[in-house]
Amino acid sequence: MKAFLITTILIVVIFVNPVSTSAQRKITQFTLETGNAVTAMPFVGAPQLFYTNYHPFTTIGARLVWKEKGNHAWEQSFNLGYIYHRFVQHSIPLFTETIYRYDFNTSFSMRAHLGVGYLQSIPGTDRFELNDQGEYEKITNLGRAQACVKFSISAAYALSQDLQLSLNYGVLGQLPFVKSYVPLLPYNTIQLGIAKNISK
Repeated sequence: MKAFLITTILIVVIFVNPVSTSAQRKITQFTLETGNAVTAMPFVGAPQLFYTNYHPFTTIGARLVWKEKGNHAWEQSFNLGYIYHRFVQHSIPLFTETIYRYDFNTSFSMRAHLGVGYLQSIPGTDRFELNDQGEYEKITNLGRAQACVKFSISAAYALSQDLQLSLNYGVLGQLPFVKSYVPLLPYNTIQLGIAKNISK
């Protein structure tokens, strides 16, 4: 029931609201980002991204612009991702972000992202239980519904009129991971990405 409720709310937020304003707002960019995610304390654990285990984190997304004035802009993004945390879980986050963008010039810009969404957590190893015959049998497990929150900062450089190269550092929180002793599982993330502008 909880999974159904979370999924329904997210679908309403991501799809219904943009569709209702489609006459004024249109998707302006498609994005692809990939990099690493490590479980560590937010921000202070960032150096571990470069010397500890590699947990691939890839996202695809789309952006629209709510408001743009001078060097300032407010954007919205809609993203689908995948994280492989070896021996622990496969994570599939589906989330939206509100983004503030500042353009230093026509080539370089920076963004602050604040996101929230749904995350499907699928066990990274097989699980077994003892059956009535006293034998262990594999459990079919499609995972469990979780929530996720994300804060990140990014920088982007225009390679051409239509393409941008970006670098994104952030913290992705998964909750509730284990209610009894790890209610929030934080991932430090870093991703290199590319964005394709859509012709107006």
